[in-house]
Amino acid sequence: MSPFLIRKGKKSGVYLTFDDGPHPVNTLKIANALSDAGVRASFFWVGDQIEKHPEIVKEVIQLGHDIGYHSFSHKSLRKMSRQEVAADFAYIRRFEKQFGYRIKYYRPPYGELTLTGLFMAVRYGLKVVMWSLDSRDSYDAEEEVMNNVSPNMVMKGDILLFHDDYDLNAKIMPKLIKEYRQAEVSLCSLESQ
Repeated sequence: MSPFLIRKGKKSGVYLTFDDGPHPVNTLKIANALSDAGVRASFFWVGDQIEKHPEIVKEVIQLGHDIGYHSFSHKSLRKMSRQEVAADFAYIRRFEKQFGYRIKYYRPPYGELTLTGLFMAVRYGLKVVMWSLDSRDSYDAEEEVMNNVSPNMVMKGDILLFHDDYDLNAKIMPKLIKEYRQAEVSLCSLESQ
């Protein structure tokens, strides 16, 4: 595995990751449900949403979850010039200064990594994190999402993709955690690997 690109986790459990927040309602519901169950997750957030909801950022950091960067405006790297990509990554330092939190992980929007994006991630000392199992929460109904990421569908080290801007995930997370516990599947954050 590349030291800069993570497609699978190192531990035998599964890794919970959430993209596109912070959301004004759902993010804290998800983060609190996870924390109440003693589970840490990794949130990949978008800069323009971070700027709208700084209080949520602080609370999720206090809960002990990981924060990764998911671009400033969720624009595909393929549609950006080198200068735009550099400016996009520059937001990381503003975030770190504002919140006193060092970002270690980056996930490109739509999973579309370019050479320029990889170069910038390395320059900023970030590991690029993809996913190995998509919950399909953007497309499927509750029952299907639960089936997509059920304990019998996951493999050791899987990095699961969810989104914290969907009501669905706030609703299903406690049920999903219960299913994993019953199946003796451990849940991890990227920081715990």
